[in-house]
Amino acid sequence: MSKIIYYMGAGASYGSKEAREVLDKGTEAERLIVHEGLPVVNEITKCLLAFKDVVINAPIDTDGIYEFMNTYRTDGYSVNRARDELTKDIDELYVASKEHATIDTYAKKLYLTRRQNEFERLKNVLSAFFVWIQMESKVDQRYDTFLANVLGMNLYFPKELSVISWNYDSQFEIAYKYYSQNSTLPIYEKNANGEFPPLKDYGRIFKVNGSANFGDFNLVNSIIKDGSVLPIIQLIEYYGLLKTDTSSMGFNFRSHLSFAWEHSARQNQLMEYIKKTTIDTESVIVIGYSFPFFNREIDRSIFSNMPNLKTIYIQDPFPEAVEPALKAVLTVQIDIEYQRDCTQFYLPREL
Repeated sequence: MSKIIYYMGAGASYGSKEAREVLDKGTEAERLIVHEGLPVVNEITKCLLAFKDVVINAPIDTDGIYEFMNTYRTDGYSVNRARDELTKDIDELYVASKEHATIDTYAKKLYLTRRQNEFERLKNVLSAFFVWIQMESKVDQRYDTFLANVLGMNLYFPKELSVISWNYDSQFEIAYKYYSQNSTLPIYEKNANGEFPPLKDYGRIFKVNGSANFGDFNLVNSIIKDGSVLPIIQLIEYYGLLKTDTSSMGFNFRSHLSFAWEHSARQNQLMEYIKKTTIDTESVIVIGYSFPFFNREIDRSIFSNMPNLKTIYIQDPFPEAVEPALKAVLTVQIDIEYQRDCTQFYLPREL
């Protein structure tokens, strides 16, 4: 259906180098603040310390009445205890991230050694981290420009264009709220609780690693919209509810973030929908994605279902570094073109 596919990784949400601020540089307490976009893999460790600072200093009023909290609170629940748990879990992930090449490496080790509780804590903390940093940082401005360029008057993508994203973030969703408060983009997410949107005659977004969310709604937008309680306190509340059975209230709070090697109940359906979308694909624009070995099996499956693929554009400051890993997932020879200018998401001549 879609002749053009945007294939996106973490670099697509990088923002800019100028939007990064280092505090206490060269010390054990060195922290990174990102003012636009999101950190890439090798920056997350230093951002975790900044996240911990905000959690520790959250002004929780133990004598106050928080309407938001009372909506979901169960007997015996303590917001301060939830903060202590989150702080402890951030520390655990911070130490582990310093001891491993990437957080993905650590996650795979936990998964292989069946340390399920630690594995779930990692996903919970990582989800909370991405929610927090997207509340604090401006959305990567390239998303806004991209939406302005490609959205039709119906505020959807044209059917000729779809997105396959390996990112956990909500940059598309956050940018889109400035175009429509009453509708959402058709997003198909690996770990959705509810039913997928029906396949209609417009472009789609597929999130093959799920989302850094605790429900099927967009948590970042929901927290920001609720001005009655500080966002960080709401986030701490949600984090505490991950360990609470709220099913009787009609909610099932859990991390929707996952990794390529994890199987989900919706994964087969997701891959089938991707296949239906890419069967006519002729061009792929790879943005900020390095084709890591962890994801190779799924990458191969996706690209093998593009029988009409003619051209792949690599948009990256160093595209020649990406090309060997890209070729490892291809089964036939495809023309590859470099786009080193990353100022905006590349709009190919085929559009």
